[in-house]
Amino acid sequence: MVQDQTKLATVIGILKRFGGRSRQLNRLVPLGQKQWHACLPWLQHWQGVAGLSLLTSVSIAGLSLWLLLRQPTTPGNCDFVLWPLASASFRLYCAQQAAERHTLEDLLHAIDLIDDLPRDHPLAPEINRRLEAWSDQVLALAEVAFHEGQLNRAIAFARRIPRQVQAYAKVEERIQRWQEIWQEGEAIYRRAEAALKNLAWREAFQISLQLQFVDCRYWAQEQFGAFNERIIRAQREDRQLDEARALMAQGGADRLAAAIEIVRRIPPTSDIYPGARRLLNELGERLLALAVAAFNRYDPQEARRIARLIPADVRSARSAEDLLKLATAEEFAQAGMGEDIDRAIAQARTITAERPLYFEAQQAIRRWQADLKVLHTLAEAQAIARGGTLNHLHLALNRLNIPFVDASPYRQEQIRDQRRLWQRQIEIAEDQPLIDQANALARQGTPEALLEARQLLEQIRPRRALYQTAQNRLKELFPPLVTQAVGWQPDADTVRLNEAQRRARGGRDRDFAAAIAIAQEISPNSSVYAAAHQLIVQWGNNILEQARYWVGRNNRQAIATAELIPPTHPLYPEARELIRVWQEAEPEKPF
Repeated sequence: MVQDQTKLATVIGILKRFGGRSRQLNRLVPLGQKQWHACLPWLQHWQGVAGLSLLTSVSIAGLSLWLLLRQPTTPGNCDFVLWPLASASFRLYCAQQAAERHTLEDLLHAIDLIDDLPRDHPLAPEINRRLEAWSDQVLALAEVAFHEGQLNRAIAFARRIPRQVQAYAKVEERIQRWQEIWQEGEAIYRRAEAALKNLAWREAFQISLQLQFVDCRYWAQEQFGAFNERIIRAQREDRQLDEARALMAQGGADRLAAAIEIVRRIPPTSDIYPGARRLLNELGERLLALAVAAFNRYDPQEARRIARLIPADVRSARSAEDLLKLATAEEFAQAGMGEDIDRAIAQARTITAERPLYFEAQQAIRRWQADLKVLHTLAEAQAIARGGTLNHLHLALNRLNIPFVDASPYRQEQIRDQRRLWQRQIEIAEDQPLIDQANALARQGTPEALLEARQLLEQIRPRRALYQTAQNRLKELFPPLVTQAVGWQPDADTVRLNEAQRRARGGRDRDFAAAIAIAQEISPNSSVYAAAHQLIVQWGNNILEQARYWVGRNNRQAIATAELIPPTHPLYPEARELIRVWQEAEPEKPF
């Protein structure tokens, strides 16, 4: 055991002689002695370990001798060195080689090579001089790194400067200045970037100008220039959004869909992408509003078409899904049969309480439930009317006088059409005998018979189905006098008026249209102009009355009849409005 201690002391002595200047080795010597003395009690009890200790001692000695033989003996070979065993002069040489590369990493490596040499070494003055010089260079290069935008790198290397050199006194002050400048640049940049993302170009540029006054080339030059390039690029992309906004301002589902396609060209990496997303959501909301409006107009086909134009990645996408279901349900409800309305209600009930259009779905369900009552009541009234008598028609009409407030407008219109049809049939059944009796009296030709016929025809009041027929018969039986004396020759306008009256006696819609065309040729200066104008209005009313007769029976015929009113007629605006209403009305569907 004593021999092993002697061998270890011998090896350590060799290492001290060849590398005693290294402070790392000096730290190893006492550590080895402490470990050795700590192991003595253990070795006394376990002699088997003695052989292992001897082998370790011999291995250390051999390794030390091998390292000594491997140490470089000529300058210029600093790549493979066991620095704890290297001489101070060789360390200084290799440190100088590294420092001459003038990088932060190499300068700090040079400092590390000589920083741990003893301060009482003969080369200490030269070592201290170089430490000061290289530390100043490290701080200068860290400053350069800071201006190049590498703040963390600058701070990390500045803090590796040895504490005993004079340059270290500037380190914390320099780091604090760097951090303050950097925070100033970041704050300005964030404000400018926020303005840019809000598409406030002028504000973004004005804020970015402040970067030029930041005491850092990275912010004052690189980031200022790069940010202005971002502004230019964003403005170019925003012109695309302007095109989309112009289409949105024009309105219409197809234009809104085209605007969406334009907005989608903006990439997610763009500075204006948040603004593009806001515009995309707004376009989706506009489309949803149009789709809902079409649904409220009871136009499910249009509502579904518009809802399908809404993108799946906008806020209104879930509402669009609900609207598609409601539009399909509305189509079922308009089919006219009770089982179809049941299907509509079932479809609407799939829209649960957490869905966006749940309230609208519940409203539609209540409306369709009211429609079922309308259909049931209408079926009962039609069954009564099939009795065919005047009394049955009155009973059927009374059955439909119940108000259907909650029903769909098209169902209410269906009830009104049916009421008008039966009311007209009742009026015809009541008034036609008066006309027939008047015609029979008129054929007698006596003054008394004619007077009685006139009294019968005048019993048919305005707004009755045969009122205009009765009026036309009165004009035929009692035409207005257009001559004033025997031998008097009528002028051209009087001839035209007589011809117009003759054409109107035909009683058909086209006869009245021809009469109007002839009468409109009469000069305003003519003595018969006032009478002609009165007849023109009356014949126009005849045409519209016949047009109304066809509503509910043959809407196309009603429209064609109303179109006979010429644009110059006083009733033309009313005729156009009726045509529009009839064109929009759904054709009556059988139950």
